[in-house]
Amino acid sequence: MAFQDSCIGSALHPGDGDYEDSVTTVTGVGSPRLVVRPRSTQDVASAIRYAQEQHLAITVRSGGHSLAGLSQARDGMLIDMRQLDSVETNDATRHVLIGGGATWGHVASVLEPAGLALTAGDTADVGVAGLTLGGGIGWMVRKYGLAIDSLVAAEAVTYEGTVLRLSEDENPDLFWAVRGGGGNFAILTHLEFEAHPVSNVVFGTIMYALDRLEDARSLVRAWNESQADADRRLTSVLALMPAMQESPAMAMLQLCFVGTENEAKSSIDAFKAMGAVMNSDIGYRPYASILVTDDPFPAPRAAQQNSLLPAFGEREQSAVCDAFETGQLMMAIRALGGAVRDIDAQATAFAGREAAVMVVGTQLLSGTDSAQRQIAHWQGIQRLEMGAYVNWIGLADDTASKRCYPDRTRARLAAIKSEADPENVFSDAVGFAV
Repeated sequence: MAFQDSCIGSALHPGDGDYEDSVTTVTGVGSPRLVVRPRSTQDVASAIRYAQEQHLAITVRSGGHSLAGLSQARDGMLIDMRQLDSVETNDATRHVLIGGGATWGHVASVLEPAGLALTAGDTADVGVAGLTLGGGIGWMVRKYGLAIDSLVAAEAVTYEGTVLRLSEDENPDLFWAVRGGGGNFAILTHLEFEAHPVSNVVFGTIMYALDRLEDARSLVRAWNESQADADRRLTSVLALMPAMQESPAMAMLQLCFVGTENEAKSSIDAFKAMGAVMNSDIGYRPYASILVTDDPFPAPRAAQQNSLLPAFGEREQSAVCDAFETGQLMMAIRALGGAVRDIDAQATAFAGREAAVMVVGTQLLSGTDSAQRQIAHWQGIQRLEMGAYVNWIGLADDTASKRCYPDRTRARLAAIKSEADPENVFSDAVGFAV
């Protein structure tokens, strides 16, 4: 029986017109035997059942932004969710029902006319379901928390093709797991969020000269002092960029303030006093406009690593600057805290609520390097981490789940996995033993 006989959604094989578009992700071009593009929850259920019958491994993609290659299918069946991208709003409750293949940029553009927004990632093309499964750190994280903190319910399809509703009252263990535990448990076909009353935000960048190595250390120290007790409406990221070809070393601070320009002024003035400002571009802008649109795929230009640090004192600052001073890494330090810590650490599977910052290292690659590799000079930072953020891991190796989840959380996830997916159908993720 051909797949088209068992499912309404379209199917693609190697050589078909849209096949390459579906199999191309940020890490390169995959080679599945079959691509399925569902348009409904029942299409997803049919695809899973067909894959089981034909003994096809399943890979799921929406945005295709996994640097660890978790959305790139090398064989079997790829379920390309991008046609399941509806966004429906309820004005009375501010609840938003989003298809599992929608992107955050699409969601932001639909919500903008109603003066609403959802705290999400930084990039317009990132998939809603993929980001949410890992937790969801974005520009309003200190004000409204993680994406999962606005998630009210979800519709999921299990390894058997059974459709379930997940919420605090229905299948609560599985609902706990999909809020930060990754894509190990089921396919999310619809997600219901409570949106925030946000239209415009103060957003922009400040560029600093780094004429001497010690300038980076001074800037990091000043940023930490400015952000440590900051208004929770403010989220900022400080990036240290090494010299490359004709471009000298420099730093870039990006900020998002959920409020007016007048309310943000004191924070912006403090940032501008931190170092030698080259230029700045900060304005009061629609939230939907601040999400970055990526270059076309594939883009295996860089490898990444991240660490969640419980504190950002002298030791942590020194470790970050040591890595930057090798000249091989761009280092980005993202402020956390605020609303992220308002939720009990055990309330969801996301295990980094007590982190003060997330540090991300990016290493440019040569033409022959794979994006799925470990970056250099990370050991000093990793020794100080409380864990890592699963959405930004660069390598899904045997240590990934141990870095992303402490023993207690990992044990609970493994127990839920054994119930929700005992045959390990959804194995192309950061795994938990069953």
